[in-house]
Amino acid sequence: MLFVRLILSIWLVAFVAACATPSPRDPAQIDYRRANTSGPSPSVLNSAPRCDPGARYTVRSGDTLSEIAEDCGVSTSDLANANGLYPPYELLAGQELTFPRPSSHTVRRGENLYRIGLRYNINYLDLASHNGIGAPYAIEVGQEIRIPNGRVRTVSLEPPPVRTDRPRTNVTRETPVTVESADPPPRRDPPARTEPPASAGPVTFQWPIRGDIISTFGPKPDGRRNDGINIAANEGDSVRAAAGGTVVYAGGELQGYGELVLIRHDGGWVTAYAHNSRLLVAEGDRVDQGQLIAEAGSTGSVDTSQVHFEIRRGVTPEDPMGHLQGS
Repeated sequence: MLFVRLILSIWLVAFVAACATPSPRDPAQIDYRRANTSGPSPSVLNSAPRCDPGARYTVRSGDTLSEIAEDCGVSTSDLANANGLYPPYELLAGQELTFPRPSSHTVRRGENLYRIGLRYNINYLDLASHNGIGAPYAIEVGQEIRIPNGRVRTVSLEPPPVRTDRPRTNVTRETPVTVESADPPPRRDPPARTEPPASAGPVTFQWPIRGDIISTFGPKPDGRRNDGINIAANEGDSVRAAAGGTVVYAGGELQGYGELVLIRHDGGWVTAYAHNSRLLVAEGDRVDQGQLIAEAGSTGSVDTSQVHFEIRRGVTPEDPMGHLQGS
């Protein structure tokens, strides 16, 4: 399937491809807007088509319109209409196709409204309202979710791996409800706060970990962009929640990010914590500010131990240095 070869982001704030091996203490050379689940080679990543509405794809030998449409989540007729094609939809190598915006999404195992919203760049509450879904925002496998607006984000459509090595503990869970979520790992008691939080609208944020900033927010000279900051750390260092909220993702399916935690906070804020060696929370867990959520590591597309940290208002990344105390 072509989609398996697509460049997939995050967010989380999707989403990552390593382009160079960083020396110790050097910034990680990662495009945090991209991630992949199948681990294709760099040449495949660079040439793979993207399904963003308006994006153009150059037809290759052996491609069929129905295959391209299926892999990009649009109907064959919609793709044909967007490109002025008529049956039998014969394609020529080198021909360019433009992708239309899909009008709906079919729920797959492991998805919830929050993940679907990230994929289409839509707030999950807007998605719920558009589809008449109320709290606790439960959805079912096979359910059709109408997409009101937004462009497709490149995140994995495959369900996250179910973790069987972590016992279930008593935790407080919050919405949105995930279809067939994995068993959560054990949690630890929240430690005392060591950093006074800074104001960020309705939510205050503290540092998830203290260390040297090895990659700053924003565009880089080579054309890539970091949607957060990277903080140097030692393997196993404590990673703490920057603010209280609900864990909406905890797993390692976005390989570029390694072991990743996403936390949703009040006011539409979301924080991301990537490259962990071990996760100590699970989807649906309610966490407090300063609570231990993971242990730092070098999973994903980095070679040195560090924490990639993002703060987003909805799906828009903001420079964490503008929100963290002592920046």
